[in-house]
Amino acid sequence: MSQAIVFVIDDDPACRDSVRELVSAKGLAVAVFGSAAEFLTAFDATWQGCLVLDLHMPRMNGRVLQQRLHARGIHMPIVFISGSVDIPTAVQAIRDGAVDFLQKPYPENKLLDAIDKALRRNAS
Repeated sequence: MSQAIVFVIDDDPACRDSVRELVSAKGLAVAVFGSAAEFLTAFDATWQGCLVLDLHMPRMNGRVLQQRLHARGIHMPIVFISGSVDIPTAVQAIRDGAVDFLQKPYPENKLLDAIDKALRRNAS
């Protein structure tokens, strides 16, 4: 089995860099993507890990990516992050299998805990 990777998908470069640095500092492998389409284009079925996925992105938002992955039979654990969210959207994302839904700005320890939970879920 390959090493688990935390895939960060966010259209905000500052957010991507912040999460990448936080995850890397914990010794975890990380890969970043600026859009959902970029991630789907690069996706390899051998990848193991979890997604840290922004909800609001242009063209394809995080929920649409979640649905497209499920349609392909891919159920990689997802931690959603968002600057603004309505409760029904967050609830539906969790019902569809998301591990957690954090509102920006989130405490770093909460994000790391959610990533740890997602990676443990992926390993089982």
